[in-house]
Amino acid sequence: MSSETKTKFESIKNLSDKYLLNTYNRYPIAFEYGVGEMIFDQDNKGYIDFLAGIAVSNLGHGEADLIEAMRNQMDKILHSSNLYYSEEQAKLAEVIIENSIPGKVFLCNSGTEANEAAFKLMRRHGVNQNIDNPVILALQSSFHGRTLSAMSMTGNESVRNGFGELAADIHFVEANNEDSLIQAFEQYGGSVAGIIMELIIGEGGVIPLTQSFVNLARKLTEETNSLLIFDEIQTGMGRTGKMFCFEHYGMYPDAFTLAKALGSGFPIGALVVSKEYESVLERGMHGSTFGGNHLACVAAYETFKILLSRNILDHVSTISEQMFLRLKQMMESTGKIKEVRGRGLHIGVELYTESRPVVEECLKRGLVVNSTAGKVIRIIPPLILSIEKTSEGLDILESVLKEMK
Repeated sequence: MSSETKTKFESIKNLSDKYLLNTYNRYPIAFEYGVGEMIFDQDNKGYIDFLAGIAVSNLGHGEADLIEAMRNQMDKILHSSNLYYSEEQAKLAEVIIENSIPGKVFLCNSGTEANEAAFKLMRRHGVNQNIDNPVILALQSSFHGRTLSAMSMTGNESVRNGFGELAADIHFVEANNEDSLIQAFEQYGGSVAGIIMELIIGEGGVIPLTQSFVNLARKLTEETNSLLIFDEIQTGMGRTGKMFCFEHYGMYPDAFTLAKALGSGFPIGALVVSKEYESVLERGMHGSTFGGNHLACVAAYETFKILLSRNILDHVSTISEQMFLRLKQMMESTGKIKEVRGRGLHIGVELYTESRPVVEECLKRGLVVNSTAGKVIRIIPPLILSIEKTSEGLDILESVLKEMK
């Protein structure tokens, strides 16, 4: 880092430390621009991006068609509110439904807001079933957001702790433990309004749910007339090699949530509700000032167009195969890897030791990866990641692991 760049970074850091709440454990770097699967700091040093803004920038950085579509919309109108109809909203909702499940869409601004809407959908469904205190089930180690209801459904204790009493009647099931799932439905009987689950638990260590566990959840919700809701905020929009992860399981949910890569970096979220339950939330029961504004909808619509018109999903499968093969070879070559798991380009590499020091050293050498769940390196690159940059990035990771004491 040059002295001029160091001065610029220190200025950014000092300004941030002075005026921003200290809620993040940041790495000592500020990125200035990105191109494709690369991001660059103030010194024009390039970094291979194996993080994609935490599964947000699925199309990489600087996607020309996306930028053009957003620029054209900015010349027209950014926001008019949900008091009026919007062509951009209608077109986005159509493309979501046409490529997922028959039903309708509620648009908001983030994953947390999408899961808040899902929480209200389950609670309202329970009330409609004459349940006095509707119970919501979620999974241990899960993450659904940081607002009160979303945090209450989050199974990660470190997220939940420190805020006093959270939303009532939310209970947790051990992921992939079918006995735990059966016991929960038996214990709460006809009071269960729904269950929400990530098909790949992300923050909790990149843990894919088994087919039999998801099948059982579908069976139990149907038997109890409760809702099965998938949180596709990280796994959606092509991350696993299909547009939505639930396609791998051969079933439809009653509802699912989207955000992150939906807008390719521009904030937008969605709750998608199946036709059977699209009338549960009635007029006036939920809303959002900014949700589904003109610009956000254009960003999301163009993202869909790009994913559907190019060979990106097949490319994900090709790069995923290369990743898993190489990472499993690293288990032997480094002796530092306990397990490799995931699906598509949502990959977790569990180490025998803490993962953050590995992430810090990778960053110094020009590779951006993520540390989660203490000992897991999470690899969630742009879906357009090239074979060449895949190899280069994995070379860096392997060298760091080999040199670890």
